[in-house]
Amino acid sequence: MDVIVTKVVISVDHCNVLSIELAFNILQRKVFADNKLDVFILTLDVDEVKEMAEHIKNCCFSNLNELVVTGDRFEAFLKADCLLLMTNLNPPDHKILENVQDLEHVFKKAKSFDRLANSDARIVMMGPWSNTWLQIFAEVATRLNKLNFTGLSRHHVSKALGLISRKLDCEVHELSDVYVWGKNFMDIADAKKKTKFEPRKNELQCTVKTQNVMDLLTSNWIDNYFTPQFEAMQTTTTYRHCVISAVCHHLIDWYQGTDDRTVCMTISVYQPGQINDGVFSSYPVVIGKSGQMSVRYIEKDSQQFIKLYRYLESQQKERCLIRNYIKYEG
Repeated sequence: MDVIVTKVVISVDHCNVLSIELAFNILQRKVFADNKLDVFILTLDVDEVKEMAEHIKNCCFSNLNELVVTGDRFEAFLKADCLLLMTNLNPPDHKILENVQDLEHVFKKAKSFDRLANSDARIVMMGPWSNTWLQIFAEVATRLNKLNFTGLSRHHVSKALGLISRKLDCEVHELSDVYVWGKNFMDIADAKKKTKFEPRKNELQCTVKTQNVMDLLTSNWIDNYFTPQFEAMQTTTTYRHCVISAVCHHLIDWYQGTDDRTVCMTISVYQPGQINDGVFSSYPVVIGKSGQMSVRYIEKDSQQFIKLYRYLESQQKERCLIRNYIKYEG
């Protein structure tokens, strides 16, 4: 059997430690199953990252074919199969509607990756404003399949599950149906808590008690503590390990499928629940073994629909500005 070698590029300019930890976890967890990996870390500080990368080489991972640390975008992107790209935290990003030109470095990266990567390459965007960066990549791309452009959102779900489990004094695996829409709108309207009880005397099977999470939480806690956690901007460094874990599970589900499990991913879809968008947003999805995604239906009169629609309207304006910049700046 021929050995499959997958080229994975990790680009996290502002946090070299995250680059190394991400590479280590992808190899340790065998995220790409039995594939051999060529891991390229694209960085602005080659010497520092090379020194840290020696620790990965010393682990002698059986699935590591080659580990390269480089500052050369051409070398990193050439024939790449997967790009893990962290957005930077520059203040101008907060004013995208007025200063599209300040994201010229993103346009350049997008053009390079579109020109150099394999035609079926996949992208996972991480960090604040990742939806904006994904939109730039999608508008710039002429060769790559835009259905292969995704963003991380399940780290928000992981945080929500952690907060709820601590509040209810239960295990995270007892909770389900927690989703994130749009940028970071957390949806626990249909969340469930399933508690498994061991068989009592003279019983053969365990019993399972299912409760609605909304019935177990106070509105005061949801409004004044839970919801504000997701409305405020969150830095990647604060939740580094949560992000790393989320990236690994994101990739495993995307490449191997989720069966009937629903997970959250930032993707670009058309008419989810009769919303005609074409911009990037987080949705609950089920992923088939070949990577195709089925988007969870959303009722038009639901609170989720209203909030998502408002978000999509702002994203449409952003996409228009990005397209105009490409048109006039070339």
